[in-house]
Amino acid sequence: METSPFVEYRPQSMQPTEHDQLGWGAAPEITTVPSPRADEADFPDDLTVVSTRQLRVLCNQTYRLLDRDFPPMDALHQYELLVEEIERREVQAESRAEPARTRSGFRDNSLFSRFELFSDGTMVGHVKYEMKGSHAVLIQAVVDPRFDAVDVEPALIRQVFLSAHRRRIAVVPYCPRVREFLVEFPQYRLLLPADQRRRLEASLRSRGED
Repeated sequence: METSPFVEYRPQSMQPTEHDQLGWGAAPEITTVPSPRADEADFPDDLTVVSTRQLRVLCNQTYRLLDRDFPPMDALHQYELLVEEIERREVQAESRAEPARTRSGFRDNSLFSRFELFSDGTMVGHVKYEMKGSHAVLIQAVVDPRFDAVDVEPALIRQVFLSAHRRRIAVVPYCPRVREFLVEFPQYRLLLPADQRRRLEASLRSRGED
């Protein structure tokens, strides 16, 4: 472990003074402060100037910090900033090509146990779920046939993950369409609970898709 170079130096041969012997004005015990680890330092001040590839690298590194027994105090906040910036860029990229209907309202309809995506008051798609304890098992993703699933489905599933993450709801990706989304957008696997992420990645490795 590194020690700080700015520690007070006191020669070992110095004889204690009368005040030291009596306990008056005794020098405080010197404790060293460990230098920050390389993976805990140098978090960018401005994420907007960082490349998308580097954002994903930082996201993975920060998530590994959260897996420690004693994660750094700022790790969770930094992880959320990274996820938000990645999401902002993807939404910005999609807005150039996607029709306006995919950028619409989203809600959790707990009465019918489904996450719903709306456009101009019309539900364009939903993800059916079932609560198992603290886990939301995503059962089936459905897109209204009047709309293009290529446009609607990724936007719908992305909103499901981000909403669950903000509300600290654990997600189980049982639906095949949700698992395919995680193949195409692997950064969202970080929003899964650790055990579900391991299961998914093991399944993808067995299929040769990871």
